[in-house]
Amino acid sequence: MTTGGIVSVGHGDVVEILIDRPQRRNALSRSVLADLRAAFTELPAGTRAVVLASTGEAFSAGADFADLTGTSADVDYDHDLAAASAAIRGCGVPVVAAIGGPCVGAGVELALACDARIAGPSAWFRVPAVELGLLYNPRSIRTLHATLPRATLTRLLVFAERFDADDAHRAGLVTHGVSGDPRDAARTLAGALAALPAEALAATRALLTALDEGAYRDADWQSTRMRLLDSPDRSRAVSDAAHRHGVTGR
Repeated sequence: MTTGGIVSVGHGDVVEILIDRPQRRNALSRSVLADLRAAFTELPAGTRAVVLASTGEAFSAGADFADLTGTSADVDYDHDLAAASAAIRGCGVPVVAAIGGPCVGAGVELALACDARIAGPSAWFRVPAVELGLLYNPRSIRTLHATLPRATLTRLLVFAERFDADDAHRAGLVTHGVSGDPRDAARTLAGALAALPAEALAATRALLTALDEGAYRDADWQSTRMRLLDSPDRSRAVSDAAHRHGVTGR
């Protein structure tokens, strides 16, 4: 499926969503953000994992300045970016970002909404908001504050430092660094995640998001845990594990 600057390709139970504006270094226009939100909100039935990547040599150059005014009207762009990021977090399946080349500004926020970020050797990260006279969206900063160490967030947002792939990995911006093609590595990881029990994976992912957002309710999550303890997936997984270890029962 192709919509504006987004291409969605199915590979069995793994869907690959590509930002496809190489002529603009994959700058994120408001229409692209809307298409991203729709792509993650309307994943095909049976999707078990998603790879988020880009065509060309840049993951994303950040916000498309053609959509910015330099006035308070730009808050509408912030809302669109936050909605796209929320759609990634709330899509119900693990999302793996494959990052090569520049990942700037709004591109960093999208990448950090993913469960895993795999960076190739050409990847680099930067959020130059303060250079543009901007206080980055406080709601987004609150979410990032739950994801990144304070020192990393200070370097990223206050100092506007550029992180290469190795530094980003050490700082927690990246979960995996690879010497080859990050898209290949992302597909491999997504395939492995797709093979895991889907309900347990979705619940664990949602619990981490709830903790990040300060929305944890113990009774709800204990109820979810008890339900999963009796689920067919768990019964099958425990039986398979017992068989692998030569346990035949009591």
